[in-house]
Amino acid sequence: MKRLVILFLLLAALSATAYFLIRNDKDNRKGVVTADRGFTVESFDDVKKIVIKHTKLQPLVFTREGKQWKVNNKYAVDPAVFVNIEKVLTGMKMLFIPSKAATPTIVESIKKSGIQVDVYENESQPSRIIFIGSDTQKGDGTYMILGGSVQPYAMHLPGLGGGLRSRFEQPIENFRDKFIFRDLSDEIEFVKVEYPKQNSSSFIIENKGVSSTIKPLITNGLQLSVPENKRAISAYLSGFESLGAEKLMNDYPLKDSVIFKVPNCIIELKRKDGSTRTHKFFAYDDFVSGTGNSRSPSEIKAQNRLFVLVDDRDFYTVQNRVFGDLFRGYQEFFSAAGAVNIKK
Repeated sequence: MKRLVILFLLLAALSATAYFLIRNDKDNRKGVVTADRGFTVESFDDVKKIVIKHTKLQPLVFTREGKQWKVNNKYAVDPAVFVNIEKVLTGMKMLFIPSKAATPTIVESIKKSGIQVDVYENESQPSRIIFIGSDTQKGDGTYMILGGSVQPYAMHLPGLGGGLRSRFEQPIENFRDKFIFRDLSDEIEFVKVEYPKQNSSSFIIENKGVSSTIKPLITNGLQLSVPENKRAISAYLSGFESLGAEKLMNDYPLKDSVIFKVPNCIIELKRKDGSTRTHKFFAYDDFVSGTGNSRSPSEIKAQNRLFVLVDDRDFYTVQNRVFGDLFRGYQEFFSAAGAVNIKK
C-alpha cells in the first residue's frame, strides 16, 4: 500500500512537470507568433500614414495619396527608397529574444536614442507603434519594442543579413523623389533651350502636336532653307517623360561657387496647366576637374555628369547617360545641308 502511494505521488509529480513544460512551450510559441505578427502589417495597401520620430533628425510624416506617397505634405517620395520601409513593416521576423541580463540595457538605450514609428491604418490613431533601438552586436538584426509592451525583441528581415535601423534613420532628402522631368509630351506647352555660351544653338519648341514648331532664340547670321524635322521635334518632346537625378545636393559645400557661374544650358519647360520650371545645368567635370569650358551641345554631352539647379531652389547631380539627349542644338532639327550661315 505504501509503495502504491509513493508511485501515485511520483506519477502526479511527473504529470505536473509535463503540464508545466507543455504550457510553457505553448506560451513561448505564442510569444514568437505575437512578436512576428505584432510588428508587421498584413498588407501595405492598408497603411494610410507612417510617422517617424527621431531624437536628432527632422520628424517625417509619410501620407498616401492614391498610389503615391508624400513626405511632410510637401515632397513626392522616391519609391525606390521608400520600399525599404515597406519591406520591413510587412516582412520582418523575430531573430531572438534578448536575455534577461541584457534587457535593461536595451530598454534604456531605446529610451535615450530610439526611433518611434507610428503606423496608421486609419486616420484617427496608429494601429501599432514600434520603438526601434540599436542593431545587435553581430549586426544581423535590430532591437525593437512594440508599443504597449516592455519586452524587447531582436528583429530581422530574412535574406537581408543586416540591421534595420538605418532604413528609418534617414534625413528627408534621402526619401524625396529625385525625378527632374516627369512630363508627358502632350502635357507640354513649350520647351525653351538656351546655351548662354553658344547662343546660335539655342531654340524654343512650341508644342502643337503634329504642327509643333521650332524657332531659334538668336536669328542673326543663320538662315535655314529646309523645313524642320517633325519627327525629331516629337522625339525630343517625348524625352522629358522620365528623367531622374543621381543625387540631391542641397548641402554640397561648393554649391554657391557652382551656381554663381554662367550655366552651360538652361531649359525652361511650361506645362499646359500653366506651371513653369527652370533648370540650369552646369558642367560637373569642368568644375570639379577643371577639364575645360563646355560651350556647345556636343561639349556638354561629353561630360560624365552635370549639376542642375531647379527653380533656383533644389540642387542635384545628373548623369549624362540619362540626360544627354536633351542637349541638342537648333541646327540638329534640320538636315545638315539646310543650315546656311549668312555673313553680313
